[in-house]
Parts: sequence; structure tokens; C-alpha cells
Amino acid sequence: MWRLSYLEIWQSIFIQKIARMNDTRLSKAAHNLLIECARLKQSDTLLIVREKESLGWYKNDISDFILQCAEEMGIHTSLDEVGSPETNQDQNFYEKINRYSCVIFFARLGDQNRFEKKGFSTKRVMSYVRDCESLASVFGTFDYNLNILLKNAIDRLLENSNIIKIKCPLGTNLIGEIAPDNSETTEVSVLRFPLLVPKPIDAKPFSGKVVLNNYLTSTGSRFYKPNFIKINSEVTIHIENGRIADIQGRYDDVNNIQNHYAYVSQKFDIDMRAVHSWHPGIHPGAEDNKFYEYDPDKWSNTVFGQPKYLHFHTCGNYAPGEICWMIPNHTVLIDDKPLWKEGELMLDGFEHTKGLMEKHGTLKNVFSAI
Repeated sequence: MWRLSYLEIWQSIFIQKIARMNDTRLSKAAHNLLIECARLKQSDTLLIVREKESLGWYKNDISDFILQCAEEMGIHTSLDEVGSPETNQDQNFYEKINRYSCVIFFARLGDQNRFEKKGFSTKRVMSYVRDCESLASVFGTFDYNLNILLKNAIDRLLENSNIIKIKCPLGTNLIGEIAPDNSETTEVSVLRFPLLVPKPIDAKPFSGKVVLNNYLTSTGSRFYKPNFIKINSEVTIHIENGRIADIQGRYDDVNNIQNHYAYVSQKFDIDMRAVHSWHPGIHPGAEDNKFYEYDPDKWSNTVFGQPKYLHFHTCGNYAPGEICWMIPNHTVLIDDKPLWKEGELMLDGFEHTKGLMEKHGTLKNVFSAI
């Protein structure tokens, strides 16, 4: 006789409980985060860390809702509120985190140590979904397991390539190959919800030029102010084997960029000329926003998961570096075949990703709707 496993029975009960809430999209997203991503079960303990709503990044509705859902599952759940990333947490805070089975961050704090494993014994989940409206959208409801399959497929295409070219309408033209040790390139040590980018590609084998006309912003790795500078006209940054060789453009822009790199590199004692790695966005539910003019740092740290954008990790010979370059409407050619074309992810152009689209109608539907 066929029997349901304990986990299947328990998940079914959870889904029924959450479905009784008003919005089925929210219930689907809660399942996506708590079960498919965090893999929580009834015997687990959960700490939710949320950033103060007054700081303008996260709304309390999402942490309140997920706390309610977790408690509906029978999981012992606690809530902690934190300030901005510039506020240093004491050792007691990290000791508290490690007493739980899992911590979910609705806070930028969770992004700061995303490549670090040291000091953490608990499962960490960083949520890039910041309110219930976003949670109920494709950004929160897109099946996390399909999200994993998509990311892994793109990782495989990139790592199995010979020559990669990066271009953009402004004149970016960068050529390189996958480093022999790129498979060992550091991945984040936290679970991300959702998955927004493929594994970083080592930039050391890449040379050419990158043309920018928007902003330099932070990578969210460490806190510093100012965390962005505006580029007033087109600036061309020449790269040789993953290092900044020269910067050309209007005098004020070049001077501002050089001063910004000097400031950040001296603050953290890091390599100011390093271009460590890059990756484009892959998530079909990531949307552009209105933060571009009044908060460029929030803009770049929100839209980077869109297929429209590719970003570089620079200033610091480690992922993710400290200064980010955002390249919109990029084209990434893999052995002269576009995987991204003018900011659009071309999944139909490769056998493996085309097979995923044909096998999973949901994947095909969400990308068709972009």
C-alpha cells in the first residue's frame, strides 16, 4: 500500500492551514520560502530578523506574515528587530542566531556576510523580498525548485563555454574565458530567496572595456558612506586581466571615481584596482523600481536580479568586492551565441535551457510574461 511520508503529510497540513488565509498567492509564497527554500520542519526553531521599517527598505507586513505562517506550522518562532547595517551587532546577537535551527533575514544585515561561513552554525536565509505585495508577485511565488534548476542550468552553460564576450549599447566590449578554477569560485554561504543571479564568474581572464553612465554603488557587503557616486557622462574603464588599467572620461567624473576608489580601498585596506567577478540577473519576477534618482544604492541592490542588468564586483579581490558597476541592456555571448541579448535571457537558444522550458510549463510562462 502506498503511504505518504511524514514530511508529505505535514506539508499538506501546513498548506491547508495557510490556504485558509485570504490570499492564495501569499500562501503559495509562504510555502515557497519556508518549505521549499528554508526546508523547515515542525521540530525546527526559527528566528526572524527584520530591519526597522522606518529605514525604508523592508515593510513589517512580510515579517509579521511569515512569523504567523511559521507558527501555523507549529515551529517555535521568535522575532528580532535591527537597525541599519552601519549598526554593529554585538557577539550576543550572533550567539543568539546560532541557538536557532534557522534564521530568516528581512534585513540588509543578512546580506553583509553572504560569502562567509565562519562563525555561523545555523541555516541562514536572506530574503530579497521586502513586503507582502512583492511576496505575492512572481518574485515570491516563482517555484523555488525551478529557480534552482534555472540557476544550475545557466551555471553549467557559462562554465562549459570557451570564449565569453560582454557587450552593451554604450560600447562595453569585454572578452575572456572561464578560469580553470572557476568551479571553485566562492558561492554565497546563505540561502537566498529568491535566487537572483548565477554563480559569480571570475574576471581575472577578462580584458577590454566597460562603459558606464549611471552610478557606482555599494555591493551591500560592508557599510560605508557615501555608498554611491553619480557618473555625469560616459566613462570608459579599461580592464586588463581583471584589473582596472585606465579610466577615461570627463575630468570631474574620472576624478570622482578615482577618489571614491581610493576612499573605499583605504577604509577596508583592499585592492582598489581589482575587478573580481561578474554575473547577470536571471529572475523573471525581478522588476525595475523608482529608486534610481533618489537612492541609487537601493536601486542597484534591488534590480540586480533582473535579466536586464549585469553587474561587476570591484574594489577588493574577493566576492563581492565593495563597489558595483551596473550594466543595463547587456549582451553576453557564449562562444558567439547570445545567452543574454540586450538584457533579455535567451533560454530558447540553448538545448539544455530550452529543454527545461519545454519540460516545465511554469518556467516558460513566467518568462513569456516578462
